[in-house]
Amino acid sequence: MRTAQGKAERWRLRLGGQDYEIQVTYKQMRSIRLRVLPGGELHLSAPIGIEPAKLREFLEQRAGWIAANTERMKARPPESRERPAPLTEKEKKAALQYLMPLVEKWYPTVELYGVPMPHVTVRAMTSRYGTCSAGRSRITLNAMLVQAPVECAEYVVLHELTHFLYPNHGRQFYAFIEGHMPDWRERERRLRAGER
Repeated sequence: MRTAQGKAERWRLRLGGQDYEIQVTYKQMRSIRLRVLPGGELHLSAPIGIEPAKLREFLEQRAGWIAANTERMKARPPESRERPAPLTEKEKKAALQYLMPLVEKWYPTVELYGVPMPHVTVRAMTSRYGTCSAGRSRITLNAMLVQAPVECAEYVVLHELTHFLYPNHGRQFYAFIEGHMPDWRERERRLRAGER
């Protein structure tokens, strides 16, 4: 049975002796993505058509990680569960000084297809590394990328630039990234692992 794009379900699962409620959303993507939001809420994004048993296995394998991270997010003071504090002008400037050369390095990969140089902004984000607004010719990058290895920040930059050509995470999107950055999966893994 094929799952509809954007369909969302709420699961209740017992993992590692703990009960969890998990929001599962099916999308046009290649891999499973698990996030713990501020407050400890679990969001799982999964490829359309994947078997529920595979998702349960994925979650069971990460029971320890889930327990540690949900507790950490729940333990944060209430004010920190809201949007992060806005960046100071000094922090914005420092982040842009680090990230703009990476944008300039990777922009030619999409410039060939007529994409104008996007306006680049930075801000503090809790659950995303970057966003692309193709209609406004803008990409926004998470200021926390200054703490990531440069290879990982480059992956985020290329990821967002590629959205000017392919708005979703379909096969063509990842084929384009792989054509320019064959080791993108390893870079993404290091980024999600929080390597410095």
